[in-house]
Amino acid sequence: MSNTHWDPVRYGLFGDERRRPAKDLIARLPKPADGFLPRHIVDLGCGPGSITALLDQAYRTPENPDVQIVGIDSSAEMLETAAKRDENIEWQQADIAQWEPDSPVDILFSNAALQWIPEHAKLFPRLTRFLRPGGLLAIQVPNNFLAPSHQLIGEAGIEWRDAVAGATQQIRIMRPGDYFDVLSADCDAIDLWQTQYCHVLHGEDPVFDWTSSTALRPVLAALPDDDARAAFCEKYKTRLKQVYPPRDDGVTLFPFNRLFMIARKRDA
Repeated sequence: MSNTHWDPVRYGLFGDERRRPAKDLIARLPKPADGFLPRHIVDLGCGPGSITALLDQAYRTPENPDVQIVGIDSSAEMLETAAKRDENIEWQQADIAQWEPDSPVDILFSNAALQWIPEHAKLFPRLTRFLRPGGLLAIQVPNNFLAPSHQLIGEAGIEWRDAVAGATQQIRIMRPGDYFDVLSADCDAIDLWQTQYCHVLHGEDPVFDWTSSTALRPVLAALPDDDARAAFCEKYKTRLKQVYPPRDDGVTLFPFNRLFMIARKRDA
C-alpha cells in the first residue's frame, strides 16, 4: 500500500458517502439473527475505524457477545483516530500485503482499501486461505478509474508525466469476471455486483476535495515540489469543473462506480 501520509480529517469530509457502500456490503451479509455467529472478524484497511464499528454493531449481539473484531491499517494516523473509539475492537498496524491472522477468520472484510494492493490474482487466493471453511470474504473496491475524475489526473499532470504515471499505476483492479475466476478456486458461493452512486456534493471544488483525500494522494506526493503541486492542482480543478459543473443551486453531482463481492470459502 502507498506509504504517503493519510489525513483522517480530510478523509472524513465525505464520511457519509464513504460509509454508504460499506453499509450496503454489510447489509448483504448473514447476521447472528440468521444463525450466523462469526467468532473472528477482520477489517482490512480499517482507516479511522468507523466501518469497523459498524461491523461491531452488526455482530456483537446477545447471541454473539464474545466475537473478536480486529481492524488492520498501515497508517499510524488512521489508527490513532480509530483507537479513540469506545468499541471493544483490537487495532493493529500492518501492511495488508504482508499481514497474516493468528487464527482462521470467519469474515474477512475490506471497504475501499484493496485497490491499493497490486496483483489481485495473487492477493485474493492468499486472503481466502485465511478463512475457515464456510467463512466469508466481503470486499468493496472503487471502480471509477476510467471516469473523468481519475482520467483527468493524467491530463493535468502531462508536464510531469513520468511521476504522475508511476503514481496512478499504484491503483489497479481487475474485471468482475477475473475476480470470479480467481475466487472460484476456493469458494463455492460468489456474489458479484456493481453500483453507481450519484453523490450530491457541495463546495467550491468538491470533486477535487474528494479525490485529493484518496486517489490524488500518491500523485501529489510524487510531484517534485510545492510549485509543481500548485500548478497541477490548478489545472486539475479547472478540468474537473468543466466535466462536473456545479448546478444553479450550487450542488455538484458526482457519479461514482463501486464493485462488490462476497465469496464463501468451500467447506473442507
